[in-house]
Amino acid sequence: MAEEHTDVTDHRPSLVRRLRVGLSSRGGKALLVGLTLVVVVLVVASFPLYIDPDVDEPRAVDAVAVLAGGGNREDPGVSLVEQGFADVIVFSDPGRGSLQFTANQYCNSRNALRVPRHVEQICFDPSPGTTQGEVRQLAELATERNWTSLMVVASTDQVTRARRLLKRCWGGEVVMVGVDHDQAMPIRVAYEWGAALKSYTISRGC
Repeated sequence: MAEEHTDVTDHRPSLVRRLRVGLSSRGGKALLVGLTLVVVVLVVASFPLYIDPDVDEPRAVDAVAVLAGGGNREDPGVSLVEQGFADVIVFSDPGRGSLQFTANQYCNSRNALRVPRHVEQICFDPSPGTTQGEVRQLAELATERNWTSLMVVASTDQVTRARRLLKRCWGGEVVMVGVDHDQAMPIRVAYEWGAALKSYTISRGC
């Protein structure tokens, strides 16, 4: 009588496979926890840096400087000179006439809005057209004019970076005034983190 052979397949996971699955599971959880911690740290750090940064009370300075960007920055800047905090106002990037709010309405428009008669108005196009380019030119202007203090109008998210960049280029007193941007804050915060990384790596100089 022929001996019968029955093939029995062991479907139980091998020890090696179980170890791999365990390691993979633990690694995935660790990665998830790590990413969560990074996000939490970035969110927490964003509040004092970009969402609710240190801004200054307006005070008398040699000039008010309005940085380019989204939102209405120009009118608050003019309001500062109207209140007598300075008798010079500097507008950056006046040529961006396609934007709703732009220094173009004060600098280049045929029917330009006017600053008070006693206030000197200066307009310039930064090169490059970035915050770093703006503060570099502001620093040069301040040095040429022997200014010792500047009040800079920037969007709230931009305040921290603009202050730091200007102090790299110029040793005078910097007073920062924040205004609203017309983009959503999460977009602005993400942009500022990227710009800050660039300023600490690729563009570390003035």
